[in-house]
Amino acid sequence: MNSSRKADKPDKYSGSVWVLLLGLMATTIYFNENFEDPFNTAKLIILLVTAGWLSGHVINYYSRSKISFNSSHFWLVTLCTLFGLFQLVSLVFTDIFIVGLIGDTQRRNGFLSYLAFIIILLFAAIRMNTSYIIRFLRCSVFTALLLSVYGLMQINGSDFVNWNNPYNSMISTLGNPNFASALLAILVLILALLLPIKSIGNFYKLISAVAIPAAIYAIYKSSSRQGLFVIIFGVLFYLLLYFYFNHPKLKFVVTSFILVTSGILTAGMLQTGPLAKYIYKDSVSVRGYYWDAALKMFLDKPLFGVGLDRYESYFKEYRDVGYPLKYGFEITSSNAHNVYLQFFSTGGIFVGISYLLLLFFVFIHGIRNIQKNQGDDQKIALLLLSAWIGFQAQSLISIDNIGLSIWGWILSGCILGLNFNQSHIQPPDLKFNQRTKSNSISLFQPVVSTLILIPTLIVSTNLWNTENSMRSIRQWAYSDIQTNKTLILEHTKELNADPLADPNYKFYSALFLVDAGEVDNSFKQVSKILQDDPRHLGALRWLAEYARLKGKIQEEIQYRNRISTLDPWNAENLYLTGMAYKNLGDSSNAKVIFERIIGFAPGTSNAIKAQEEIE
Repeated sequence: MNSSRKADKPDKYSGSVWVLLLGLMATTIYFNENFEDPFNTAKLIILLVTAGWLSGHVINYYSRSKISFNSSHFWLVTLCTLFGLFQLVSLVFTDIFIVGLIGDTQRRNGFLSYLAFIIILLFAAIRMNTSYIIRFLRCSVFTALLLSVYGLMQINGSDFVNWNNPYNSMISTLGNPNFASALLAILVLILALLLPIKSIGNFYKLISAVAIPAAIYAIYKSSSRQGLFVIIFGVLFYLLLYFYFNHPKLKFVVTSFILVTSGILTAGMLQTGPLAKYIYKDSVSVRGYYWDAALKMFLDKPLFGVGLDRYESYFKEYRDVGYPLKYGFEITSSNAHNVYLQFFSTGGIFVGISYLLLLFFVFIHGIRNIQKNQGDDQKIALLLLSAWIGFQAQSLISIDNIGLSIWGWILSGCILGLNFNQSHIQPPDLKFNQRTKSNSISLFQPVVSTLILIPTLIVSTNLWNTENSMRSIRQWAYSDIQTNKTLILEHTKELNADPLADPNYKFYSALFLVDAGEVDNSFKQVSKILQDDPRHLGALRWLAEYARLKGKIQEEIQYRNRISTLDPWNAENLYLTGMAYKNLGDSSNAKVIFERIIGFAPGTSNAIKAQEEIE
């Protein structure tokens, strides 16, 4: 049964919904080329500000509503609270608090980003009815068109920003072709599946018809195949559910075809089956190493994980020996490349399970939406769940990128909102006899939003200044102007005094101090970094090399042995350790080290040099 459009009252909460949708588009599109990290930090700032304002609406709603124990709203709030609470507990146990709070360098998947996602999910669940979802779909059309055009500009070498980009040129506004490909694929699913919906409007369908082939072409040129598979799996899932609920006689045939097709495609991705030579990429194999390391982290620290967004600091300790032998001893990874394993490995079992339960909750309500609706409303329900499935599919092999992940969380909220609000039951309008009480209720939301925005803006301003400072230090270091060395020293001191500054930025600035001739200051700064983070391999390597140049062999050996504990399969570091022992006159320990290299890395240049030293 179609819901009555007259029953929708989009104007009542129109302003707050526009905050959500404009925040979604801004988070996706915005980047700041003057930042050290022009993509992730810029998007985190927009995300935090958006969620900061919407939090007042969420608190206002639930403070005024009576939620029964057995209601879906109760279980949504419970699951979101548990996920956020368990993340908070893991944050407390994260060894480097600032990393757990704002996230690792070039990632920003810390506690604050997921707290913001929870707020956005809750807001969408309580506000997004059919009319607002139509508005969301229309915003998706313009976002897809804009990203497709920008992607085509990058492909044709017409980008207005001269990126220092080691990847394929089609990075869109996300900074990486894999993320760009996945987001465009999700948008293609939305645009393609909205074409049969009558209430969308022909104008938006026309734009969709233009944007879809442009987006698919951009995905193809990105050389990132995950986007194409997201589209295929999303469409197959849509067809499966459509025939299952609308054509029962054909559901067995369609289901069998889709399962076989999906199986062949999946096998091809895993380098087996008839399509392997067409669709397999080596990047799939390398993910096996990431997943294996994540599983080992979880099994070793099952309760609270290794720390929120601290995957990189532990990866080399847990990676399989085959990884460095195949890809290089210094190559690392900052993420499990699987969102679910990332949660388990960095947050622990409670974070991982609560997240999976939340996804299951959304999926069940998505199926219910399809079951109970017909016509346009069923097509909207099918679209939302299919796009959501596409997002979850890419999450199996990809990283949570803020500009991409916000779509998954808002799609979750839309699915729940369609279920909660389709009957157009809005939050209870409490009646008061005294006008002053009514006014106090109407002021509650903006007051709460403003109070939450104040610390949010302080953190955001801090992030903004830190990014600008690090970018400026780098630019000054590459300049030949003599006075810039003074600027490097001054801004490096400011960066190190900032308790919210990215620890890696402090380390990078210390390296630039060496270029400015401030070696002693650099040593003090790197020593402080290692004191704060004993697992910082960059600082350990720097101090080991510093000790070697100063002729302090005992200190060099101490640093290199610490590196070996955190990075046991690094043959280059082991060779330098063996040489340090040899220079110290300790031939016995030197031989043990050299034999260790030969044992796990035979045939490598380090093993050959180690063999020569033994002989």
